[in-house]
Amino acid sequence: MNRSYTLCLSGILALILALPAAGQTSRQTASPQLTDPGEFVPNVKPAILPQMKSGPITVDGDLTDAGWQGAERSVNFSETNPGDQTEPPIGIEVWTTYDESNIYFAFLIEDDPNAVRVNMSDRDAIWQDDYVGVILDTYGTAAWSYFIASNPIGIQGDTRIIQGGNEDMGFDIIFQSDGKVTETGYQVEMAVPFQSLRFSKDEIQDWNINFWITHPRDSRNTYSWAAISRDDPCWLCQLGTVEGISGVAPAGKFEFLPAFTGSQAGSLVSFDNPTGGLDNGRMTTDPSFGAKYSFNSNLVADVAVDPDFSQIESDAAQIDVNSTFALFFDERRPFFQEGSELFDTPTQTVYTRSINNPRGVAKLTGRAGKTSFSYVGGFDDDSPIILPFEEQSRFVSAGESYSSILRVKQDFGSTSHVGGLVTDRRYTESGGSGSTFALDSSLRLSNALSLNTQITASQTVEAEDEELSAQVGDLRFDDGRYTAAFDGESYTGWAADVSLNRNTRHMHTEVNYTARNPTFRAANGFITQNNQQELFAFTNYTFYQDSDAFIQRITPKAFGGYFWNFDGQRKDEFVWVGLNMMMKGQTFFNTQILVASNERFAGEDFRGMRRVNANLNSNFSQKMQVGGFVGYGNAISRNPSNPVMGVGTDFSLWATFKPTSRFSFNPRFSHARLENEATGEEIFSGFIIRNRMNYQFTKRLFMRVVTQYNDFAKRLEIDPLVTYKVNPFTAVYVGSTHDFLDFDQRTNGQHPGFYQTQRQVFFKLQYLFRM
Repeated sequence: MNRSYTLCLSGILALILALPAAGQTSRQTASPQLTDPGEFVPNVKPAILPQMKSGPITVDGDLTDAGWQGAERSVNFSETNPGDQTEPPIGIEVWTTYDESNIYFAFLIEDDPNAVRVNMSDRDAIWQDDYVGVILDTYGTAAWSYFIASNPIGIQGDTRIIQGGNEDMGFDIIFQSDGKVTETGYQVEMAVPFQSLRFSKDEIQDWNINFWITHPRDSRNTYSWAAISRDDPCWLCQLGTVEGISGVAPAGKFEFLPAFTGSQAGSLVSFDNPTGGLDNGRMTTDPSFGAKYSFNSNLVADVAVDPDFSQIESDAAQIDVNSTFALFFDERRPFFQEGSELFDTPTQTVYTRSINNPRGVAKLTGRAGKTSFSYVGGFDDDSPIILPFEEQSRFVSAGESYSSILRVKQDFGSTSHVGGLVTDRRYTESGGSGSTFALDSSLRLSNALSLNTQITASQTVEAEDEELSAQVGDLRFDDGRYTAAFDGESYTGWAADVSLNRNTRHMHTEVNYTARNPTFRAANGFITQNNQQELFAFTNYTFYQDSDAFIQRITPKAFGGYFWNFDGQRKDEFVWVGLNMMMKGQTFFNTQILVASNERFAGEDFRGMRRVNANLNSNFSQKMQVGGFVGYGNAISRNPSNPVMGVGTDFSLWATFKPTSRFSFNPRFSHARLENEATGEEIFSGFIIRNRMNYQFTKRLFMRVVTQYNDFAKRLEIDPLVTYKVNPFTAVYVGSTHDFLDFDQRTNGQHPGFYQTQRQVFFKLQYLFRM
C-alpha cells in the first residue's frame, strides 16, 4: 500500500477518534410518576391534541426539562399479541408536544429493570430488544406510514410500513433519541424534525398516529395505544389521531450529501500460477455529490452526480446451483428510498437496482391532494439486462443507458387506489430500448374483501450486438418466432396480475391469477420468467389459544396451483398442506407437506413429486436466538440438456449469540444435496457458511467482520469494516475485502490450498448538510 494512502487512512481514523462519542447512558434513580389511567377500556381510534412545548427540551433521556410540562399524555394501552385487547402487565405512558421544528415524544415504561432486554448495537439492529415507537400516517390514507423507534438506551430503528403489514427495513430518516434504564423500568425521549416527514400543506395538521411497545419475554408481547381489532385486516385504518398541529413546516429547503471514496485494489496475476501474488493497482479517489430540495413538504427533488452507490456490505450468498433463474437482492441504497413505496406493484416492472452504476440520477417525488407521483431518471454506465424465458433467464451487461420511470397513483375511499406506471430504457452503446406501460388498482370491496389488479404492456427493440449475442447462445422463444440473440428484432408483450383476498379474525383466503406472455420483458424491472400463466389459491385458519398456554396460536393451511404456458401445455400442478404454530419462548414453528406435484421441465414430465419442509425459530433468550430449516423430498435436477428426477435434502442452521450487550456474532450454515432418484448417483452437494461478528464501542462507533465460504465455488471471503455513524447519512467507513479460491482442483493438485485472488482496501466519508 502506498504511503499517501496509508496517511489518508490514518487521518480518517484520527477523525473518527476525535469526533464526540455517544456512549450508553447511565441508570438514573428516579422516573416521573405515571398518570392513573383509571378503569381499563381499550382505546378505539383515540385522539390527542398536543400543545406547543412550554420550554426547552434537550433529548438526553431526562424528562425533567421544562418543555415537558403540560405535554399531552397518552395512556390505556392494550395488548395486541398474544392477548387480544387485554390490559398489559406493565405500565405505559407517552407524552407528546411540539414546536415549529420538531414533534417530541417521551415514552415511560414501568417494568422490572433487570428483565429489560437492551443491547448497545448499530442503528436498525434493535428489533430483538425491548423497543418503543410511533407510527405516523401523515396523509391519513392508510396506504403507508412511518415507524420511528428506539430501544431503552436510545439506539434508533425506523421502517416504512406498507398497507398489508409489509415493512421496508432499509428506510431511514433523521431524528434524535436517547433513553435510560431506571429503577422502575426505562424511559425514551425522541425529537422528530418536520423536515424529515412528508405531509400536506394544510395550515392545521391532523395525522393518524399510534404508539407501539414491543416487550419480548416468554412471548413477543406487543402493546398499542390505539386498540387493534383482529376482525379488521387493515390495521393502519385503526390508528388514533394527533390533531391541531399548527405553525409548522419543514425547517429547511436544501440538503447536501457530498461523499469522498478512496480505494486500492489488487488481483491475482495468473490463475494458472496462484503463487505469483497480486497485481496491486494505484489508489483511486472518487468524489460524489447528492442534493435534495424541498419545494414544500409535499414536493421534493433529489439529484446525485457520480454517486457512490456501492454497498458497504456484500449481499449474502445464495445457493443457486440448481436454479435456472436470476437471483433477487433487496435495494439498500438510500437515494431510492423517497417514494419507493409507489413503485411496489404486483408486476415488478421497477427494480431500482437495475440502475446499477449511474453517472447521474435525478428524482422528483410529490403529492397533491390524494394524488401521489414520482419520477426517476438516470444515465447508467453499466446497464444489466435480464432476458426472461419459459424455463430460464439470462443476464448480460449492455453498457451505457438512459432510464426514465414515472409513477402516478390516485387514492380514494378506504385504502383503495388506481395508478399508472411507465418505464423506458434506451441503450446508447449497443442500441435498442425497452419500455413498459402499466395500469393498476387496489379496491377495498368490504371490510374483509379486497381486489388488486395490474395490466402491463411492454415494447422491446433489441440492439444489434454480436458480442452480447454470444453470451446468450442460440435460444429461441414465442414458438421459434424470435431469437434470444441481439439481432435487432422488435416485439410487444403483456402481463396481468389479479388477486382477490379475504381476511377475517380467523381466516385468510386468496386467489391469484398471473400471466406473462412469451414476449413480455421489463428493462427496468425484475422479470425472470415469461410464457407462463398461473392460477394459485391459498387459505389458512388461525385458532387463538389462551395467552398463557405454551402453544398460543395454531394455523393449519393449504395452498395449490396450476401453471401452464401460452400453448396450453401444463407446466406444473401442485397441492401443499401445512401447519404454523406460535409458542412460548418467542418460538415459531411451521411445516409444509407437498402432497403431489406434476411438473413439466425441458420437455420431460416429472409426476408424483413429494416433499416435506419444516422451520423452527426461537428468540427464547436475550443472549441467544437460534433457528433451523430442513427440507427433504423430490426435486428436479434442472440441467436443461439432461433433467432427471432427484431426491434431495436442504437444511440451514442460524443463530445469534450475544456474550455481552456490545458483542454479537451471527453464524449461518446452509447445505444442499441432490441425488438421482433412479440410480442414487450424487448430482450435487455443497454448503455455504457465513458469520457476521459485531462489536459496538459506542452508539456511533462499531466494527464488524463478515466471513463467508461458498463450498460450491470453493471461495472464501473475509471483509472487515470499521464504521463511525452519526446518522444514516453522515458516516465514515474504513474497510477491506479479501477473496480467496481453493486451487486444488483448478490446478490438478499442483497448488493445493487457498490463494488470495482479489483484495480491496477502501474508505468512504459522507456528510449530510441540512439548510
